[in-house]
Amino acid sequence: MKKLILILLSFFLISCSNDKDEYGNDQSLYENNKLADYELFELANYFIRTDQLELAFIELDKIEVIYPSSPYASKSMLVRAYIHFLMKEYEKTRALAEMYKNYYPGSKDIVYANYLEAMTYYVLIKKSDYSQENTNKALEKFNFILNAYPNSNYEIDILTKIKLLNNNLALEKLEIAKFYLDKGNFNGSLIYLLDIFENHSSSLSIEETLYLITKIYYSFDEYDLSKNYASILAYNFPESKWYKKSYNLINELENVSENKSWYKKFNPIKIFKQDNENNYNTQIQSIE
Repeated sequence: MKKLILILLSFFLISCSNDKDEYGNDQSLYENNKLADYELFELANYFIRTDQLELAFIELDKIEVIYPSSPYASKSMLVRAYIHFLMKEYEKTRALAEMYKNYYPGSKDIVYANYLEAMTYYVLIKKSDYSQENTNKALEKFNFILNAYPNSNYEIDILTKIKLLNNNLALEKLEIAKFYLDKGNFNGSLIYLLDIFENHSSSLSIEETLYLITKIYYSFDEYDLSKNYASILAYNFPESKWYKKSYNLINELENVSENKSWYKKFNPIKIFKQDNENNYNTQIQSIE
């Protein structure tokens, strides 16, 4: 019965991969097979590397039908999802990744299923989406992987992509903050700026954000708060043009030019800002 279910499932997956495929009814593909499960798997990966994706589907299907109890049968489901990702069929990728998580909750490869799912949102972040929905979903799922599966093989890649996601979110919030500022809505602007400071302090937008916070608090006559955020700029980015603008602003309050270490009395926090390399890399790792 279990073998029958797996066979039926495999035919369902074939139809998902390409409704126009004709190889699903060709029984000779299975009857004449002389390759072991691992050999079929290696052949499928060869076809993927040579961009013969439909042929890869055939070899993966053979594994699931001929060797349903093989460990390669379950792994082939993830490889199918990976192929759909390469074909930009992201809904099918997510469906197979979710199916894998439901069928094999204890598998060591479940981290890859989560990684695939996260990547389907990551590759869409450059599409016009004012709500940043895809960015937020990708960030949520990448952070889940880091927390649930520490030290995974995908950690370095995920950390690199999270940097870009955080920078995208910070930049979006900064644009909104400046829009409110231009309209004279200082309180509305401050909400977004403080959000960037608290949640995206490593982003490339942090210097301008700190300057605008300094400026707004200064306009509110909150001089101590204004100097506090200016001190963070001074401590972390002394050569920044945004610090120089903040310096000119708070210089009216006291003669800070006579004491270049004026900011130390505010005990400013250390900020670890990402570098200027902000390459949008949609490359996905294959299953290992």
